[in-house]
Amino acid sequence: MNKEDIYNKVCRIISDYLRLETEELSPETHIVNDIGVDSLALVELGFKFSEAFSIGMFEPNENNLILDNLVNKISQEMNH
Repeated sequence: MNKEDIYNKVCRIISDYLRLETEELSPETHIVNDIGVDSLALVELGFKFSEAFSIGMFEPNENNLILDNLVNKISQEMNH
């Protein structure tokens, strides 16, 4: 799975969970500051990403809350 595929899947997961249009998301979107994800939603999205990409849970940090960085982190986890 390439980064574009991962990005598209991450956007679908977030948009389905938050009932957003995928067009509302961009690589620069900050999941907390821009779309208002709270701590409970972060955990639930983490489980959804873990399941969707067959990766372990990882600690969300400020860097991983930006969509493009999140995609990079998932890509790295998938390649380990």
